[in-house]
Amino acid sequence: MLNFSASNLFSANDLRRRLATIFEDEEPRSAATRLFDRALALLIIVNVSCVILESVESIRRRFGVEFDLIEQAATAFFAVEYLLRVWACVDLREKRYRDALWGRLRYVRSFFALVDLVAVLPAVIGFFGAADLRVLRLLRLLRMLKLVRHSTTFGLLFAVLREERQSVSALLFVLLLTVTISGSLMFMIENEAQPEVFVSIPVAMWWAVETLTTVGYGDIVPMTIAGRIIGGCISIIGIGTLALFSGLITVGFLEQLKNYREQHAKPQILVSEQTIAIVQGLAAAEAKDLTGGAGAPSMQDICSHCGGMLSLAGARHDLHNVQPR
Repeated sequence: MLNFSASNLFSANDLRRRLATIFEDEEPRSAATRLFDRALALLIIVNVSCVILESVESIRRRFGVEFDLIEQAATAFFAVEYLLRVWACVDLREKRYRDALWGRLRYVRSFFALVDLVAVLPAVIGFFGAADLRVLRLLRLLRMLKLVRHSTTFGLLFAVLREERQSVSALLFVLLLTVTISGSLMFMIENEAQPEVFVSIPVAMWWAVETLTTVGYGDIVPMTIAGRIIGGCISIIGIGTLALFSGLITVGFLEQLKNYREQHAKPQILVSEQTIAIVQGLAAAEAKDLTGGAGAPSMQDICSHCGGMLSLAGARHDLHNVQPR
């Protein structure tokens, strides 16, 4: 009986470790992990497409039953996946998840675990009798966030934001300060001329956001000369600030992309020029011995790549595609 229990425990631990290998987000990824990621991405795309098509009345009336079946299958799959991820998180590479209780609690509070929870949340809300079905459809569309976990591009972007968080925070503070000051000034200037438009500082701050981002919806427009001057200055500041922000993100992204390529580059065998010269000399000496110095070897005896004897071709073929140091 003890042996049977120990065997079951070993099997459960082994299964959990295998699941942790599949669920592992860090590189390198195994073939099983890539297959699982592709299947999960396909299910998410199909499910979200059904949610979008379901909003068309004629399509919903015709394929309503099929949409419900796909939704139920997707919800069941996401629920099982979420529970398995919570169960197997103790075997992930992150050491903070190793504890059986507190590790799982930390994992549940992590970003991607919350995303996985959002994937099954519509079914939970519907089970408890949610009245507004539009809210459920909106939450179901949030399942696309699960694709972020398996995207290298988003991983690089998150790495850029982590590395440049101080610079990004400084730029965001400058933008917030500019919006606040310009909105307050515009309210002071335009309130008397347009009391029905610039009714408050928050409304004037909305105008500042439109101007800084150069969107210009046209719903709020300054009429006084001083207001237009301030608006022009704010537009120029917005162009410069956003250009600086995009340049900062671009440089950081290129650096992270370079680091990613260096980390995942295939190793190359480096052979010194001296080694190549020695092998070529040995090939020439062997050719001379075989021909007795009287004539050149036949074409059948010569390697078509390196020009050496076929007896040494196996040793030299490894040098064709390597780079000298």
